[in-house]
Amino acid sequence: MKNNLIPFLLALFAVLHSVNGQTQIDWTTLADVKFTQKFSEETGLNYDEATFGRWLLPFNGKEIKISGYIIPLDGMGVTYVLSRNPNATCFFCGGAGPETVIELRLKPSALKRYKLDDRKTFKGILQMNRSNLNQMTYVLLDAEPI
Repeated sequence: MKNNLIPFLLALFAVLHSVNGQTQIDWTTLADVKFTQKFSEETGLNYDEATFGRWLLPFNGKEIKISGYIIPLDGMGVTYVLSRNPNATCFFCGGAGPETVIELRLKPSALKRYKLDDRKTFKGILQMNRSNLNQMTYVLLDAEPI
């Protein structure tokens, strides 16, 4: 019981004690997720369904800030993810899991070309995706660099 109380109190403190409306979180917090393999009848593919831990759930729908490495997903420079790891060891290229990237849904004012592996801090509304195959496990809505 005591071992479970400390992380809970830390997460609760972080939610209640945010600076300028955003709570700084790190990739360790986002690792509080488990995945179960499911089959999609619609696509005919297996996918990982997320179950978010109780330490992570208070951040869903909240404005957060997080630092990571920029990884472009298209040649036009419109779609990006923020990654715990640089490109060479990211989720798409190495052994990292889906909890190590956040899909950035940039505010129109934040749309610009970002360089691969630039380390940046972004703020936005954290959305947790349990099973939508068309987006990442984590999405940062109205994202902008700070």
